[in-house]
Amino acid sequence: MSEPRSRKELDDALDEALEESFPRSDPIAVGQSDHAGTPRGHARSQSAEVVDNEAQSRFELDVGEAVAVAYYGHQGDTITLLHTEVPKELSGRGIGSRLAAGVFDTLRARGAKVVAKCPFMAGYAARHPEYAQMLIG
Repeated sequence: MSEPRSRKELDDALDEALEESFPRSDPIAVGQSDHAGTPRGHARSQSAEVVDNEAQSRFELDVGEAVAVAYYGHQGDTITLLHTEVPKELSGRGIGSRLAAGVFDTLRARGAKVVAKCPFMAGYAARHPEYAQMLIG
């Protein structure tokens, strides 16, 4: 009989399972991102891994062999999370969860209001109540 798992372990396992089963867009090619590191004009997130590429209205997580992205729209202090792409070859590694955590941490630090139209981001926020106060609509 296995020991009971903590709430965090269960949430992490659920996040990983969703990343494996959630429909993805075409993989992003290596080098598609127009930056290396944090170029001038890009804001570094609290997580120190996720970069806000404001010119392309997307958050990026460079994982070496590819880039995971979360596209957004903005109006005033409201950010609408539209679509998340994690390359298929990175499935099951927690990349989507790292990206989501970095996005929400960055937006929380900015005091942004968030509309999560992307099902992955909405699901992540629903499983992480620390982001609930940011969500509108």
